[in-house]
Amino acid sequence: MKQLLKIMIWTVGIIIGIIAVGFGGCVGCFQYIGNSNSCGGPNIDNIELRAHIDIPAIEQESRSCNYDKERKIKTNYFKIRTDVVDMDRYVERNSFIPVNEANMDLSVFDIFATKPEITLDNMQNYYYNSGERKSTDWLAIVDKNSGDLWIYMKIKGWW
Repeated sequence: MKQLLKIMIWTVGIIIGIIAVGFGGCVGCFQYIGNSNSCGGPNIDNIELRAHIDIPAIEQESRSCNYDKERKIKTNYFKIRTDVVDMDRYVERNSFIPVNEANMDLSVFDIFATKPEITLDNMQNYYYNSGERKSTDWLAIVDKNSGDLWIYMKIKGWW
């Protein structure tokens, strides 16, 4: 009976240990991605975590990123593969809102060769998503027809 009790205690202890290590690994991975604000490594995951915007299938050669470490500002450009992604569904699923005025300040995207140029004639193609959280402020602009996606993030810290 004593031997059976020892085996049960060891088994329960090992199971609890495995769960604790697994949970700790998930938390550590979450924090690593959230704190990786550079343009390398988990850049897309960092954007998705901080701005809650999905980055779908993109053309790899068209991605651009600029991270200003001193000002803690990260600006990205992606070209979404419109042949693979249903852009109507993408806009809806990521809570993008139609741009209703042509005079949005988009100067934060001037660092890229391709930048959003919203006019009264093409305004119906552009949608935006913006927000403010304890850790991040962001502005995302997407051209639903071309698949151009720009994301600006001001990183304030970690949760």
